[in-house]
Amino acid sequence: MSGKGVPAALYSAFAAELVRSRTFRRRYTKVRTSPAAVLESLNTILHARQLESYYCTLCYAQFDFKRRSVTMANSGLPYPIHASAEGCGQMHSPGVPLGSFPGITYDEVTAGLGAGDVFVFYSDGISEAMNAAGGEFGTDRLISVIERHRSRPAKDVADAIFTAVYDFCGEAEPNDDRTVVVLKITA
Repeated sequence: MSGKGVPAALYSAFAAELVRSRTFRRRYTKVRTSPAAVLESLNTILHARQLESYYCTLCYAQFDFKRRSVTMANSGLPYPIHASAEGCGQMHSPGVPLGSFPGITYDEVTAGLGAGDVFVFYSDGISEAMNAAGGEFGTDRLISVIERHRSRPAKDVADAIFTAVYDFCGEAEPNDDRTVVVLKITA
């Protein structure tokens, strides 16, 4: 979300309600909406509001535990990280922030779900966190933390990420928000 203060908070609340309305509608209809279609719909609505200085970034992930897969579409967040038995790395899912331009389409990426898999969704305030010398925490350092802690519960993985970022930054003031969501497939 761009901006700070009350206007950004109101825009954020509006965008969150749009996501909820498109997500919960699926419970009451037989029509299945893909993550990409949800983002395209949100983009159309937010762009129509003509708030040029505001935009929204999010990654919409749809976990299907019966089919053992996750499908996601991204609108400007850093690429999520997937740690599995095959390795740990970013799921390349590019996308333009919501509300920026009309008529944007979004790509989807699908991955299988295995017991022990870890998915980490995070804001750029994590990977771009800076220390006093101006160095960035970086994605490689983040992936390394996830690899070392992926066998732990999701909360422990999130705690390890925040600890690593804070240790790296030291006394430097945060330059952006720091948000992490960790999901672990346990069965």
